[in-house]
Amino acid sequence: MTAKDRSKHPRYKQLAETLIADVRAGKIKVGATLPGELELVDRFGVSRHTVREALRMLGELGLIERMQGIGTVVKARESNEAYVQTIRTPAELMRYPAESRLEVVAVAEIRATRKLAPLLGCPTGARWTQVSAVRRLQDADSDTAAGGGRGRAICWTDVYVLPEFAGVARLIGRKSQPVYELIEEKFGEKVASVQVDLRAGLIPPVLATALDVSPGSASLTVVRRYTGQSKRVFEVSISEHPAERYTYSLELKRGWHSGDAWTQG
Repeated sequence: MTAKDRSKHPRYKQLAETLIADVRAGKIKVGATLPGELELVDRFGVSRHTVREALRMLGELGLIERMQGIGTVVKARESNEAYVQTIRTPAELMRYPAESRLEVVAVAEIRATRKLAPLLGCPTGARWTQVSAVRRLQDADSDTAAGGGRGRAICWTDVYVLPEFAGVARLIGRKSQPVYELIEEKFGEKVASVQVDLRAGLIPPVLATALDVSPGSASLTVVRRYTGQSKRVFEVSISEHPAERYTYSLELKRGWHSGDAWTQG
């Protein structure tokens, strides 16, 4: 990458690239502790926010780890560019982290086809509102960060909601809340349970361009079905993730619960 190309990047990305280069060149050894935030601020002439965002980026790439009582330690010379979603609570099971945002591509009223109906858990021909969107990681230093920015695409998502909740379609992407929370706020429908299915597959050719991958690339499909207290499925999301960009990590502990009376099934 040339200096001219690098200058087009946000400051935190420039700093992250400099630190990555130092790690790969062996200037910062694996196992070594990085300088503190204030020292990096002084050394590179950037804000503390920029330093924190650069370190966050290195952490997401698997290069560093913050260790209590020690500091920020270098874990590896080569990055792992897969996006990792770690699930520790029921709330995290139902949503993507706040640093990602949906960018709506299309909204349509549809009827469930014979192929789609089993995924939605409904009869063939049932009516749904479909919202198609790209989920992107937000660019914290971008001028458009407040609106989500145009960070790297991590998945294509088709969200299906019952027709009576179609009004949430105009809110998706404008608010950072997950769709099920928007439905609860606007219509009072509360989630009683959520089912998550994972399966391996291939990226459909029609989605390859939007996700910036080659057609037929490996994918991880995540299907989430939200059932309300009336025991009906009111929302289904089907997300196609490029396999090399996404890891789904689930951590379960005995006695695990959060907020309402959730139980481990």
